[in-house]
Amino acid sequence: MFYRVSLEVLGLRSHLKEGDEIEFPFAAPDSVVVRIGRSYPDGGEPSEPSSAVVIGVIQEGIAVEDVASALDTALSTSLDGIWANFRGVPADQMRAVYEVIDAVFGPPQKAMRDTVSVLRWREGLMGDPINPFRRMREHCSLDGERWLEIGAVRSATLRYTIGPAQMSASDELRDEIVDLVENGTEEPLGQQLFREAWNLRVSNPRSALAIGVAAAEVGLKKLIGSLVPQAQWLVDEIQTPPIALMLRKFLPTLPVRLRFKGKSICPPSKVLKKLDEAVHRRNDLVHAGKSPPSGDELEEMLSAIYDFLCVCDVYAGYGWAQRYISRDTLNAWTDEEPSQAHAGF
Repeated sequence: MFYRVSLEVLGLRSHLKEGDEIEFPFAAPDSVVVRIGRSYPDGGEPSEPSSAVVIGVIQEGIAVEDVASALDTALSTSLDGIWANFRGVPADQMRAVYEVIDAVFGPPQKAMRDTVSVLRWREGLMGDPINPFRRMREHCSLDGERWLEIGAVRSATLRYTIGPAQMSASDELRDEIVDLVENGTEEPLGQQLFREAWNLRVSNPRSALAIGVAAAEVGLKKLIGSLVPQAQWLVDEIQTPPIALMLRKFLPTLPVRLRFKGKSICPPSKVLKKLDEAVHRRNDLVHAGKSPPSGDELEEMLSAIYDFLCVCDVYAGYGWAQRYISRDTLNAWTDEEPSQAHAGF
């Protein structure tokens, strides 16, 4: 049995000469052949003009008899010559089929992504997209000549998010924005970095985590420099303690411009624990090459970082930033109903 995975890679086509196809044969850990070209084996064009096509092929037998039989039948009874025919296969057996072939498709997928990543590094292709992979398709063949497609989607996850906030075109908003811009106030660097991290959370979770933690660290340093200008050089030049320790020990000593009535200056332990966790996972990722958190874990860490950055904005004197702190964080901070930020202690 032969298995083939195809991926389209944004930006790579322009680096290939017309008619060129590069083949990379790998003997270990699995005998996978990766081919990179400007079009599909049948001459079909990629969906984006800038994309190249990467194909990974592997030959392997299926040890599970029932799965091998179901797969043979699906390939030999195709109804349209394009898709494998799994009609009539019971749902429980179909799950077993997908479990087995997913394990088989894994090595070529990894080889393809690793090949493109190393190739772009080796050839200095630094201007290409961060996450270039699109349109994965999986095929099987009994003879390596006639290929039939198997649906690559096994399941779907619904993720509910808050819809975009509506801005109010009020005189207050207009006057405040004009005042901020005229006084040379810019969006805090921590918030800028956070936006980049949030936008990368799906396409590049490694970068999202690293940039998100950097956003929190920058946010705290800039707050300290704003409140205690004479300390700016110190926090910029020396290695500062872990962020959660700084928040527990140092933040309560700062002369914040605004604070929340009835709340301690230090954010709730729920936020501190997530920040701690994010820092540790960032360090594992950067220094030990470990995998990034799962999608849900990463979003929880980034949400805690955003809450913290909004707290920094409040402490810097921007009372309106309290509106963007999550209800969960405010409720965890104290049992008292949150009130408007106000000057003084």
